[in-house]
Amino acid sequence: MAADSPMTSPARAAELWRALGGTPFLADTFEPRTLLSLAAATRRRAAPHAFPTLADYLDPAKAADVFRDHARCRTEGIESEPLEDPALLRQIAEATGRITDRIPPWAPLFRIPIRYRHMPGTHISCTTALIPQTIFLGTPAFAHDRLLEETLIHEHAHVWLTFVSELCDLQADGSLTRFTLPSGTSGKSLRGVLLAGHFAAAAARYFLRPGADATSHRRGAELADYLGGCVTTAADHPELTPVGRLVHADLAAARELHTTSVPGKETAAS
Repeated sequence: MAADSPMTSPARAAELWRALGGTPFLADTFEPRTLLSLAAATRRRAAPHAFPTLADYLDPAKAADVFRDHARCRTEGIESEPLEDPALLRQIAEATGRITDRIPPWAPLFRIPIRYRHMPGTHISCTTALIPQTIFLGTPAFAHDRLLEETLIHEHAHVWLTFVSELCDLQADGSLTRFTLPSGTSGKSLRGVLLAGHFAAAAARYFLRPGADATSHRRGAELADYLGGCVTTAADHPELTPVGRLVHADLAAARELHTTSVPGKETAAS
């Protein structure tokens, strides 16, 4: 790794962060087109002759081909089939519309090419960095509107923070999978802790928005607590890269903001 890369240089990481405008979903100054362009260019450097245009590298199926052939790790995939049910696709479109109507700065984050696939069984949803821009949804995700909204925010947050990690990993090479999430899930990487904190910060912002109902505020408070646990777990960890530290700083700021938004916690935060 070059000495002046964002993986090792705080100055280069800060330069990248100024160009991006902060962490997606958390900073309204975030520049989605800048991140997309940089991610597409990174994919093209891995496979320079795979496709004729830069935009091709943001096609989920084509990007998956690049990852399959050039990623350092491999995946056996996730049991699933294309999500083609018109009723489910309509639910996704309607939930996306509600989300972006309520938080307009997020609209560009939901307009990118995404491939939806349906999983059998009882799992709600998942994504994997090795199958880019692909969101796997289980039937339980569609049980009610609030759950589907949270699920879509959750997985889109993972997609966007994974774009960042394509430019520069959030953890140092060789970092171990020895961390436990606030949910009790163990064996997570430091990167995984930041990803978990990021989805919680995004979903907490949504559910703690002004005008949301009491049930949403309760869920937002739970997510703010979860975010706090992730921030504490990763705090000052030496295996965070400079970009990882910048993401962590944005998560810590979101924790403080959400804490003051949770009814009954203002006094504790002051």
